[in-house]
Amino acid sequence: MISLRNARESHGSDCGQGQIDAFPLGITGAAGGTFTCSERGVTGATGGVGSIAVMALSKLGCNVTAVTGKMKQSEYLKELGAKNIIDRKELEVEPKLLGKGTWDGVVDTVGGNILANAISQTKHSGIIAACGNASGNKLNTSVIPFILRGIKLWGVDSVAISKKRKEFIWGEVSKLIDFKILEKSIKTVSLTELLNIFPSMLEGKLSNKILVDVNK
Repeated sequence: MISLRNARESHGSDCGQGQIDAFPLGITGAAGGTFTCSERGVTGATGGVGSIAVMALSKLGCNVTAVTGKMKQSEYLKELGAKNIIDRKELEVEPKLLGKGTWDGVVDTVGGNILANAISQTKHSGIIAACGNASGNKLNTSVIPFILRGIKLWGVDSVAISKKRKEFIWGEVSKLIDFKILEKSIKTVSLTELLNIFPSMLEGKLSNKILVDVNK
């Protein structure tokens, strides 16, 4: 959480780019411009990326549908700004070639059939930002949604982009975040404690975001 604040404080006027690509949000616009936001979906909504996406999109005025396997966290998702919450099981089924258009954009953090269904259910000219593979690294889709609805699938690379660009993007995103709400879901552990809870993390049983304090 500190890195977000530092990025915001150290951001200068020259980001080295003519545009801000708000890639985790499925939105593109001129820096400082006005965004048009309507129906957005976020998968893995209680996770680190997902929860920030839900909050930021909500602050931008979107109607956010949170997709989660942790329905017990529904109140937390509503606090983040989600208008609708659906069980991820609904998107784990075999995807149709073209489903009913549900959202104008999706932030997908899990991949697999969930991403394939998100693609199938995205409206004309919509954008899907893909940034994870927790549900699988295979994509069971076809060209149909792309050629009939003109949708776009963006792969999010947060590694190779420059530090200056990262600082600019995080600086912009941090303006949309209520840190007090996010910090409720953070649990700080030591390296030793991490080894003990790691099996539960792999099984998806943890609802907290884990912050490792190497000095603890």
